[in-house]
Amino acid sequence: MAGKVILCIYLGLCCYHDCKTKQIPTRLLQGGLVVGSLYAGILVIGGRTGWQAVPAGVLPGAVMILYSRLSGGKLGEADGRMVLPAGLMQGWERCTLQILTACFLVFFAAIFLVLTKKGTRRTRIPFAPFYLAAFVLLWTGEMFGGLVCG
Repeated sequence: MAGKVILCIYLGLCCYHDCKTKQIPTRLLQGGLVVGSLYAGILVIGGRTGWQAVPAGVLPGAVMILYSRLSGGKLGEADGRMVLPAGLMQGWERCTLQILTACFLVFFAAIFLVLTKKGTRRTRIPFAPFYLAAFVLLWTGEMFGGLVCG
């Protein structure tokens, strides 16, 4: 539970900066990676997960970073770097589910913006608020709805 609260605060800070400046500060991303790595280390040392979970936890964020580079920045690299601590702290399964949920939320928001003529195909939408929303939705579903994620 403490890890989820820490991660929620981190994602909230990322969301704030992404909405306000369309950038997530490098120091915040680096701090998140340090905290995520320490948390993953605690999980491994405490026997709650195996060491294999650490490189697997990095995969969702690494794939996002790779896609960012291959797509010429259609997805911000900082978004992938923001997801790295989430994968380390929760595991690749839950992190991937959160990314997919966030993508669906972005999709519906984009459709709404286009239909209401408040946006176009080229409108840039910050990803962090949708990732935070996906995190909170899945966490709430897990706590109150019996949803099992990862």
